Order: sequence, then structure tokens, then C-alpha cells
Amino acid sequence: MDIRKSRYEKGIIGICGHIGVGHTHSHSGFVQDDSAGLAVVASLLKKVLPIDSTIESVEVDINKSTITIQTVDGGIGHTSVRRGITPHEAEMIENILNKDAIYSQRIVLNTLGRIYGQGVMEVPVALQGAISLALIDTFQQKWSQEVFVVGEDISSNYGKILGSVIDIKGIPVSVLLTMNASLGGIGPIEDLEGNIMLGKKGQLIKKLGLDKIPSIIIESKSFIPGKEDNLSENTFLIRANKEFDNLIVANSLIRAADELRITNEYQFDTLDREADDFTKASRKLGNHIIQLGEEFERAETSEEKVRIISDLAVLVSQDAAGVTFMSNELQRSVGSAGMLKGTSAVISLLVTKEYIDYYKIPFILESDIEKYISIIYKGILKLEEDLDGAQAELIEKFDFEEEKYEYLYR
Repeated sequence: MDIRKSRYEKGIIGICGHIGVGHTHSHSGFVQDDSAGLAVVASLLKKVLPIDSTIESVEVDINKSTITIQTVDGGIGHTSVRRGITPHEAEMIENILNKDAIYSQRIVLNTLGRIYGQGVMEVPVALQGAISLALIDTFQQKWSQEVFVVGEDISSNYGKILGSVIDIKGIPVSVLLTMNASLGGIGPIEDLEGNIMLGKKGQLIKKLGLDKIPSIIIESKSFIPGKEDNLSENTFLIRANKEFDNLIVANSLIRAADELRITNEYQFDTLDREADDFTKASRKLGNHIIQLGEEFERAETSEEKVRIISDLAVLVSQDAAGVTFMSNELQRSVGSAGMLKGTSAVISLLVTKEYIDYYKIPFILESDIEKYISIIYKGILKLEEDLDGAQAELIEKFDFEEEKYEYLYR
């Protein structure tokens, strides 16, 4: 692959990947490794800006309820845990030494076994956050002139957004790595997901030209109930809404995957906008919580009370993440993958029923990242062949009012 530093300040094509720290489960059995975007973009960027992202040291302060991680090349990540850290958890966290910070969810699963957001498992979520911060900071420490880093300007978030420009076979490409993370290890607020153009992230997007160029959004390695019926192997999924997203970007990825003989599927009737489905789902969840509360109020026996609370625990730890990660009004505009209209298509990796039955929670592998990068690399070459068409589609469909959402950030 021909991937190099760029002399350009802006790309003509974009790549955006993100991590929603702790955004593992969702409604109806959906479960994911939402660090895939970070892992892929960081791995791609490492080909141009080499770093040693190996975790060199970890400090767990039980008294202050903090986790601090440092990589070999000096990147530091520091997070806090809302309900504290036990000595047993601190001892287990010591085992992350010498692991590669690119694989945050795999590290957490290997170390603590599980990860749930929404304040259910704060230590694993805070650990994933510290690892991800350290990774981003490693690029900033070693390549301060080549990358730009800003913080999430949402009051309860501590995530970072990194941007740079690289050349892929002579094509200048703007890359954006977004980390969405909430204080205390309670799971992510993702109002700055994907290529959403708000606050300091919006300023960085404009600096890199990402507001005006066709882009590829990299999403999670995930299990989607119902989708696994036709899967005999883990399969890439390329999505773009035919009315609101960039179909030329999507078709470039599909053609690339086909030529590489990498198993893939596509959807053009998903990621809807201007609909009330997300708001309705939020209200449905609220009503379900009320229903369980009313059942608990009437419950007399211990057996009844335990059953009701266990049902509530599933609702909070899993289903709630499907509606809590983004604000209702914003989701109507950008969809659940955080895509500005007209700009992009999204690529993710689906796992089989057999995979999820065994592992329970997905985690990205080196081989997955190699396939992601292969598809994206070839997809960019194909997109460049019809860049005028993709640009025209972007201009025709683009619609985003930044000032409408200023209330969401500082």
C-alpha cells in the first residue's frame, strides 16, 4: 500500500472513525466492539506516523478512584471511576502491561471479563477510556506538528478528537479519529460521533475540509439479531440511506470489497433521517421503566421483587444504550452513525451467531483491521475515479444547521 505523509492541509476524501467508550450493548440483543473505528484509523495513521502504542505503565489509585496509563512513546490517559476501584480490580488491571492500546475492548475483556455501559460496570469503561486517551495522546506527543487534537466540549465528556491529512497513492485524505467518553465510567454521550460538525470538533472538521468532501465512516464490529440468519462467516456491512447519504461512496466500498473477494453485504434502506423512530424508542424505554417501577411498587414477595429488578437490570445494562447515546433532535439529522447528510457511507463488520454465542461480546482483531484497511484503501482509489459525482451528490443532499444544536455543548 502506498500511504505517506501529505503536504496538503486538506484532503479531497475523508475517513472518520470513532470509539464510543462503553457503548457495548443496545436494544434487542445488539452487542458490539464500538472501538473498531478508533482501531482502524489509528492503525492506518501508524503506517504514516509510526508510534509505539504498547502500554508501558499503569497506576491505579484506589484512594482517588483513578486509572492512569502511559504508552512507550509517552502517551498518557487518565480517567476516574464514579463508585471507586477495589484492590482486586486494581490487581487485575496490572495485567494490561505490554498490550497494544489500539485494542482497548480486547484488553478490557481479557483483563476484567466483561464491559457494560450506562454506569453498570464503571471500572471496565473507565479502563477502556484511559487506554483510548493514551493512544490518542501518543500520536500527539510524538507527532505534534502532524496531528491536531481537540477535546469534546460537552460538559460531562472527556473524550478527544484527532485529525490529520495523509496521502493514499497520491490522493490527499483527511482522517478524523473521535473518542466519545463520559466522566466516571458511565458510558458515552455520542453527540460528537462520526463526522458530526459541532463545537471544537466542528472547527477541526472545517480545518481539514471534512465538511465538504465525500467520506468513509468506520463503525463497529457487531452482532445484529436477525442479520446473523444468512451469515456463515463474519461479514462486512456497507450502509448508506439512498435518500440522505452518499451512494457513490457506498458503491466504491462495495466494489472494492467485491474485487478483494472479502465477504460483504450492503443496505440502502437504513440509517433513516427526519423520522421520529428514535424519539419513540426513547419514550418506549421510559414507559417500560415506569411499568417495572409500578410492578415493583405492587410487589409483595421477595421472588417478585427480585424478578422485577433483574428485568430492570437487563433494560438498563443493554437496551437503554440503544437510545441514550445520542440526543433525539440531533439523531433526526445525522442518524445513529453520526453522518452529515450527503457526505458519507458507513462500513462495519458483522459477526455470526456462532461467534456471539461463544464470545458474548465482540472484539476486533489484527486480521479484521487488515481487511477494513484493504477495503477502505481500494475504495478510496475507486471513489477518486468518480469524485466529481460524489461531490455533486454531497452538495445536493447536504443539510446541517450547526446553530440549531449549540445547546448540546459548552
